[in-house]
Amino acid sequence: MNYSLVPERYKEKDPRTLLYHFPSIPVVKFAKITQRFYFFKQLEIAQDIVNRLGYILLPSVCMHWERVKQFADRRIKIGRNSFLMMKIEELTEKEKEKLNEYVSELRGGEKYATN
Repeated sequence: MNYSLVPERYKEKDPRTLLYHFPSIPVVKFAKITQRFYFFKQLEIAQDIVNRLGYILLPSVCMHWERVKQFADRRIKIGRNSFLMMKIEELTEKEKEKLNEYVSELRGGEKYATN
């Protein structure tokens, strides 16, 4: 299974040219769109590096807090979200279930990610 946490088509809506084409765009809306884009860009870079090291990125919400403390040295913080570098063999069954649920939720919500 593909454990990518980055939506496949997030780059299609690159907000960097929006201000040029739409100078009257509300500041708050532009900030939110840009923040979301750069979050996924940072997540993609982190995921690429982690995959090269032989790990996957696991959102900390998929783990029990005591287990998160055990792997504190493997934590990556992007924005307000924390992710952990884990090997697939190290995951418990419950963590695998939660990760699959998280990824499928991302895939299902991709078409609504324009808000």
